Amino acid sequence: MTQPRPPLKSGFFVTDTLSTLLGETSSDSRRDIWLWFYLALRDTAVYHPKNIILATMRNLMAESIEEFGVTRGQVQAHQNDLLIPEKHFSWISESERQLSWIKRRLPREISDERIDSPVLSERDLLIATIDCAEWPQWKKTLFLASLKRAWGEQQQLDEQLDWIKEGDEREACRHAWEWLSKHLSHQVFLHSHPESHQRLLIKLDSFTWKPMERAHCIATIRRLWRQKLRRKDAKGKKQYNFILSDKAIKRLDRLCKVHELSRARVLEILLQMEDEKDLYLKEQIRVLRGIEH
Repeated sequence: MTQPRPPLKSGFFVTDTLSTLLGETSSDSRRDIWLWFYLALRDTAVYHPKNIILATMRNLMAESIEEFGVTRGQVQAHQNDLLIPEKHFSWISESERQLSWIKRRLPREISDERIDSPVLSERDLLIATIDCAEWPQWKKTLFLASLKRAWGEQQQLDEQLDWIKEGDEREACRHAWEWLSKHLSHQVFLHSHPESHQRLLIKLDSFTWKPMERAHCIATIRRLWRQKLRRKDAKGKKQYNFILSDKAIKRLDRLCKVHELSRARVLEILLQMEDEKDLYLKEQIRVLRGIEH
């Protein structure tokens, strides 16, 4: 499978047929990608839009412009009407989950555009999809600002699942998916369980549920997962109750604080060392017997 790769970098001095036709002196990769699809979507291209070859795409666009008589004024007018400033896309990363989340929220009139190519990154394709949409700049700007706010709110919701990353991520995802598939029969579970935190988030993005239901389900799954881990950790262990003097408790708590260990762990270490070294109990017993006599 061909891996997506970035387009030609922007800002380089160019002298080719396309630059002559458009009256330009430097490259702009985002504009080139937009122009590639712009010509194809208007049936004024000698190429198929998916067949981008970075080394030859500018030559093919120049050939298309000459073949179909597209004027410099037409290109510049549409470019000025459709392309909004780059800063409005700065919050969009190459994150698979973020890009998937955004694409789910694209209106049908935008998402139906034939914007696809195996050599471009998903982010470049998303931006090209929005660039090619026949929306005025003010509408695109408002749409992206709204998306950005919604993404911030989504990230806050995502924190409910941060515990997935704390240990065995794959097994935690399996646990969550099995519980969801058992208790949310109204949702769609067509695929195998996700194996990473990011893949789980992508799957959950397709769910139709209210925030309160989402929070309740995730809290329940987390509680059950914690119980499962505690039961696993408790194998080979038993619970005992002791009555210790206040002085002994203070000593125990001081050791816990100094070494940043739990009470149980401190006691286990002390018992282990005494069992291995046999240094203190015999001496203390002799002292106690001497006091008794």
